[in-house]
Amino acid sequence: MVRGHTVDFSGLLAGGRRSIEVADETPVEGFEGFRFDRPADVRLELRYAEGWLEARGTVVAHAVAECDVCLDPVAFDVGVDVDERFDPCAGREADPFGEGNVIVGGRIDIADLARQVVLSALPMGVRCEQHSGEKG
Repeated sequence: MVRGHTVDFSGLLAGGRRSIEVADETPVEGFEGFRFDRPADVRLELRYAEGWLEARGTVVAHAVAECDVCLDPVAFDVGVDVDERFDPCAGREADPFGEGNVIVGGRIDIADLARQVVLSALPMGVRCEQHSGEKG
């Protein structure tokens, strides 16, 4: 089990390992009114298959945002199932906005991957329990 915000996957490419289990807690920076008051829980399995680095597992982050109606704080978990494939030869250096932008010189940036999948799963609006049935 690997802990840390980056993981060296060269052992997978060389055939020395079949998979790498990743268990990490990584901070997620706030984004447009959402804040994350504790680290995201990252559980991934990395494999190398058919020329691709595969990352499968889950990322769970605890988010807090203001209700769109009353501005009271609303806390909720953002859980994301991860099923991603990356070209292990491409990376952030070649295309910082590409799909492989979490690959940096033979390492996968777990913190950046977690941040990207969590931010992509955030809701467009947030309602507290009192206002959840109202139409806006």
